[in-house]
Amino acid sequence: MVATILRHVMGRAEPDQQRVAFVSALRQQIGRALAEERYRFAEHFCDKLLAEEPRDIETWLVKGHLYWRCFSDPAAAVNCFRQVVILGGFESSNECVARARTSLERLLAQMS
Repeated sequence: MVATILRHVMGRAEPDQQRVAFVSALRQQIGRALAEERYRFAEHFCDKLLAEEPRDIETWLVKGHLYWRCFSDPAAAVNCFRQVVILGGFESSNECVARARTSLERLLAQMS
């Protein structure tokens, strides 16, 4: 507990705050790129966010839809949707997991 207090007093908590701000800025850039239909930029920012937060299932879901709907790369989309399901613990009560499962079913049906 003393170490935590000292880190706050000495300013060592700043990197965590900077990281949170960076992740938030990346989310905003993804949203902006999607709104402007600049899908390669959205993918780029998804990759940067996943480098910081590799277990971010919402970003994996967005990336899956980019590959499926924008880049016509169904194999990459399947991998992203599977990542969402796995990282989400196969919990259908999780909205992202449920959406990934639905998208995965539709995509696989489309591919067959």
